[in-house]
Amino acid sequence: MRRHSSILHVLVVALLLGLLAGCSGARGHKGAAVQLDPAKVPTPYHTLVDIEYVKPLVFEAMLGQDPSPKAMIIDARPKQPRYDKGHIPTAVSMPDSQFDKMAAEVLPADKNTLLVFYCGGLACPLSHQSAWKAEALGYTNVKVYPAGDPEWQSLGYEVWTARDVRTPLPVLDPAKVTRPFHRLLTLDQFKPYVAAALLSTTPAEDVIIIDSRPKQPRYDKGHIPTAISLPDSQFDKMAAEVLPADKTAKLIFYCGGVECPLSHQSAWKAEALGYTNVAVYPAGDPEWVAKGLKVWTAEGASQEVAPAPAKAKAAASAGALKAGASEGSIDNAVFTELARNNVDSIRLIDARSPAEYAIAHIPGSENMTVDMIEKRIDEFTAEKPIVFICTTGARSGEAFYMFQAMRPDLKDVYYVDANVSFAPDGSFTIKK
Repeated sequence: MRRHSSILHVLVVALLLGLLAGCSGARGHKGAAVQLDPAKVPTPYHTLVDIEYVKPLVFEAMLGQDPSPKAMIIDARPKQPRYDKGHIPTAVSMPDSQFDKMAAEVLPADKNTLLVFYCGGLACPLSHQSAWKAEALGYTNVKVYPAGDPEWQSLGYEVWTARDVRTPLPVLDPAKVTRPFHRLLTLDQFKPYVAAALLSTTPAEDVIIIDSRPKQPRYDKGHIPTAISLPDSQFDKMAAEVLPADKTAKLIFYCGGVECPLSHQSAWKAEALGYTNVAVYPAGDPEWVAKGLKVWTAEGASQEVAPAPAKAKAAASAGALKAGASEGSIDNAVFTELARNNVDSIRLIDARSPAEYAIAHIPGSENMTVDMIEKRIDEFTAEKPIVFICTTGARSGEAFYMFQAMRPDLKDVYYVDANVSFAPDGSFTIKK
């Protein structure tokens, strides 16, 4: 019964869209006949559309599951208080005042995508200004809905607020994600790909979801369903084996959230290899878990070394460091005390990228990325306890597990399993 009801719903929706599309053909495609006040809109955009043109786009976006839509509706008003208070459903916020800052992050990579800008009605110049700017960036299918939000609401159509279902792109920290990728997906754009992969009876070949975090301890502990593991630190070694031969396949990278640069780094590398359909889900694993969505684990995946090293730490000498809750981790309070007051008593290795390290780091730490650590792993000695640190515990944890596998003779090896914020003055804060 439920299946028949769903089919009927789809047919009704299809009929509704057909009727709306028919209406738009009479008026919207020819442009909207409106009178704009030159004193308030001094440079009106050359291609205007009316509400009959916009309505089918809204319905299709509300019902569609395509993470790469053929059209984008853009609210050029300030986000607060205008967009957050109420906006046309499915519209994304890109205030005209923030256009130059946000365009690379918000606008689609495909310059042929239909962009429809709107703002606060016939006396509002913001949508026209943004449309001109988009055209200057090379977008070839730009339009303005000049009647905008006032007409939409006056005709009784639904509006969404800041709390509604479509999630915005997150704000990335430029100090930690120094080179964000140019194509980003929101949770709502990303979920259909996961759903399609889960429903498929055969492994997907046209869409690959890739976890750029270290396999241990991050991917094995929990990852987005159907995602494959390709740690950014191992990209050059594993790419030929893991990535599909078809360079047009969709590749979606993610990692440890808005402070994690790994997925962006891997996406740039994939594009450099010739892949033409690459994207990043920047909110990554933290947002997925926070929304209560299901994760998969390694489900008994074997480890290179049994948990024996943890027992060795417990029986170590009196000068050994206090272990944290996770295997291989150091107690956060103990680490904070050492890093602030006696950093020379440990060998502190910052596993972030050189760019991140240059912006801010703990005085007395050394900068070595995971691949650098692997190349120099034979140089390490037991002279001092070794502690790895990064921003989220992902890269530092990867370094720890590398040591478990390659240097089991070194027992006093730890990593900081926490979110760490670094300040240019050398100070830092830790949040579990």
